[in-house]
Parts: sequence; C-alpha cells; structure tokens
Amino acid sequence: MRKQTDWLLAGDPAIRYLTYRDLLHATPEQCEALQARLPQEGICARLLACQHENGHWGLYYYQPKWTSTHYTLLELKNLGAPTALTACRSIILRMFDECTLPGGGMNLSRHAHPNDTCVDAMVLNYASYFCPEEPRLDQLAGHIMAEQRQDGGFAWDASADCGDPHTTICTMEGLGQYAASRASGKQVSVSEAMRGGVSFLLSNHLFIDSTDRRFQKLTYPARYRYDLLRALEFFARERICFDERMREAILWLAGKQTREGLWRLEHTHAGNVHFPLEEIGKPSRFITLKAMLVLRAYGRDVPDAIGQNPA
Repeated sequence: MRKQTDWLLAGDPAIRYLTYRDLLHATPEQCEALQARLPQEGICARLLACQHENGHWGLYYYQPKWTSTHYTLLELKNLGAPTALTACRSIILRMFDECTLPGGGMNLSRHAHPNDTCVDAMVLNYASYFCPEEPRLDQLAGHIMAEQRQDGGFAWDASADCGDPHTTICTMEGLGQYAASRASGKQVSVSEAMRGGVSFLLSNHLFIDSTDRRFQKLTYPARYRYDLLRALEFFARERICFDERMREAILWLAGKQTREGLWRLEHTHAGNVHFPLEEIGKPSRFITLKAMLVLRAYGRDVPDAIGQNPA
C-alpha cells in the first residue's frame, strides 16, 4: 500500500488532499491545510478559473454537458474544494432563487421544464456541501424523498413505476451529504429513504448483469451515470455493512487491479469538458483512490479480493 499511496500523493493537490482524508486519516488540521490550497493550485484552481463574469460555467445552469454550472459544481464538490468558496456559494444561492419550482424541485433549463429527480439529487449533493445552512435544502430533500418508488429506487421519469440506477445512486449521494449537513432531527426520514435505496441496489445485485456494459467500466468523472465502482464507493463512504450481494462486484473491482497495484481509467462519458483530467488506458489516480477505499472497507469480508492475481 505504501507504493500506491506514494504514487497518489505525487498527483494533483486534490488527489493529495483526498488521499490524506480518505486513506491516511490525517488530522483535521492537516486536512484543512491541504484543502485550503485547492482554490490556488491544480484541477480545482483550473475549474474555478473557467467561471465567467456572470457567475456561470458553460452557458447556463445545465447547458452544456459537462461544462455547465451544474456539473462543474458537482465536480468541485467531489474534488473536495473548500466549502466556503464564494464562487460556488453565490451561484448556488442564485440557482435556488431562479430555478426552484413551486413543488420543491428544480428546473435548471432556460425554458419551462418539469423537474428531474436525478438532477434535483445532484443539486442537493453539492448545495448541501457548499451551502449547508440554506433552509431551502429541506424543501428540496423532502420533494426528492416523496418521489421514492415502491421498490426503494428513484427515477428521473415521473411516469416510471420502478427506480433506475442512475437516479438512485445520485439520490443516495445527495441524501447522504444532506444528512451530514443537518441536525439529528432530520435523520429519521432520510435514513429510511436511504435504506430503501440501498435495498434497491442490493436486490438488483448492483446491476452487475446489466446489458449496459458501461456499468462495468472504470469511469471518472461519473457525472449522473451509475457504475459499479460508484455504488461500491457510496457503500464504503456510508459504512454500509457488507452484504453477500456485493461480493461479485467487489471481486470484479479487485480483478481490475494491475500488477503495479493500480487501476486504469477505462471510460469517460462523451461531452464537452473544460480540460481532460486523465488518459483512458493509463493508470488513474482517481480510480485507484476509490478502489483502495472500497477494498479497505470490504477486504476482510471478501478475502479473495485481496491478493488476487492482478490483470
């Protein structure tokens, strides 16, 4: 593990911060010092420099994929940017002012459009991170939870009877961040909704047999799309107890490890980007960090995943 962590620490400042936070369990003071540098260095600084004078990235809140305000805020959150960044907080508060629908959802389009639970959940994720004190988060979270289907999943299609994996994983991440930003009085309903979402994913064995082969591609950034690593990372971060229905996915992830103990980037979702982050086919610090986090969480439960002959 030492060689792997040394390789991670030689990467972008955001990777160094996430490695210290997630794998090395550094002190809060150490983490804060590393995090404070992100707006001035590396990927986070470059993303912040892409913001226009009107406060937006791209053309508008959701246009275009993936350089829009929405997806840039999501990426800054996932990179661990400081929560107090004015550049992020100001545009999020404007988003609530300009995009909140009467029913509690959001419309990030320039034109009249019904809310999309998948988009709402991603907004909840980064808005809870950057603006945890915002009272309108409660309305947004309540609206999202009211959309839960009987199978425990969530769906972007308002007419769908069943959940879909993309919306469900976005919702699980959003509710998890929302719960972390709220007092205990809000936890009961959120916990129940999250249990339903976890049950939905597990009952489908994490969709490992899906005909969508992208679910089994090591991808970064994930954007709104579901994949196996994203689900496993969510389980690890939320400290979800091991379930036998995770086993196949954990073994799949372990089998992707190279002889050097790293994981390669296999796929990126097509669309506009501010700048490329990593090269497909090459070892990925983002993927390796996530994979190490997952195997640390569940390696004892799936000992076959540790010490496999790497690919």
